[in-house]
Amino acid sequence: MIEENQVIIRRAQTSDLEKLKEFFIKAYGESTVFQNEEFLLYYYKTLYSEPLYYSLVAVTLNGEIVSHYGGLDYKLILNDKIIPVIWGVNAFTLPEWRGKGINSKIVKYIHDDNEVNAVIGMPLNAPIFYQKFGYNIFNKETFNRFIYALNSKTFDIASHLGYPHEKVNQVLRVKNPDNVQIDSEKIVELSVDNCDSYIFDLEVDANLIATTYREIDFLKWRVFENPYIKYKVFGHLNGNRIVSYIVIREEVLLPMNYRVSRIVDLFGNKEGVVDLLNHAIDYSIRNNSIYIDFSKYGLLYEEELIKVGFDKLENDEVSILPLVTAPIENRPNHEFIVIQSKLFNDEIHKLSIENVFFTRIDADRDRIARITQITRQ
Repeated sequence: MIEENQVIIRRAQTSDLEKLKEFFIKAYGESTVFQNEEFLLYYYKTLYSEPLYYSLVAVTLNGEIVSHYGGLDYKLILNDKIIPVIWGVNAFTLPEWRGKGINSKIVKYIHDDNEVNAVIGMPLNAPIFYQKFGYNIFNKETFNRFIYALNSKTFDIASHLGYPHEKVNQVLRVKNPDNVQIDSEKIVELSVDNCDSYIFDLEVDANLIATTYREIDFLKWRVFENPYIKYKVFGHLNGNRIVSYIVIREEVLLPMNYRVSRIVDLFGNKEGVVDLLNHAIDYSIRNNSIYIDFSKYGLLYEEELIKVGFDKLENDEVSILPLVTAPIENRPNHEFIVIQSKLFNDEIHKLSIENVFFTRIDADRDRIARITQITRQ
């Protein structure tokens, strides 16, 4: 425990919930979903830990929470080892308390306390801040984005965000697939009711060194039993084994009310991945989505995505279509990733875009944001 600048930095507790709700309203505004106690207890309780266990708060001497750094407990495959990783989320210090060294002390606390720490998404210069604490910042590279445009309304969305048609037309093309080739007998829709009927045997690419450990209990917690988001999950079968899967979230772009399909996760056998991507295209056509979106960091499945017709967006191009959908906003692409470990420092710093794979299933890159979305799901 650290005490300085009239604050104490400590682990958050469930007894902090009321003050945390007040803090999050100050931090994120009156519409934030983080004012809902039920959501907070769900969101900060992972498969492997109790609510708020890996979240830190800076508390003043009169009990006010002035800074928060959340933590979500996942598992990471690193060179065939399965180790805990804490994803840092919702790091925010109230403006009047910035510049007092609170963030540095919180990050040092995390650095000293956990086996592996990681963060996705942060302000432009934040990776340099993390680099000072020994994080691999992956050359400040950002997530890439793959888009399969099904309707010219995709260009309307880009125009709404201020991107001229000519610029969008340089990187995106509207597809008109006549016959999507799918081996439908090998594809099954998965749910909490039937997922235990199959053996999940997800092949890992030989070049892949680090990625999320996708065990069935993790998928149940993160996807199948999520009380706030309904996902469509399809698996590719080999006998009774699921050798690859795809997770799709249907979203509505407000205020236009256009429907889009967002691929949240994709993993497993490459041959099965092609079938699953084609199935996602067919599914999205039938559900009147105007485009399909997939964000990832790592080279895995790049050839397969291009093969079935996805267009790749990089760097600033990523923001041509909205990263935030309710309502849509024009936000810059700051989807950086940083990872640090004292125990596995050499292995972590050998990681690059060529041998890791992270998607929206990681950290908090796919969640609801506004209190109104609780009733809409």
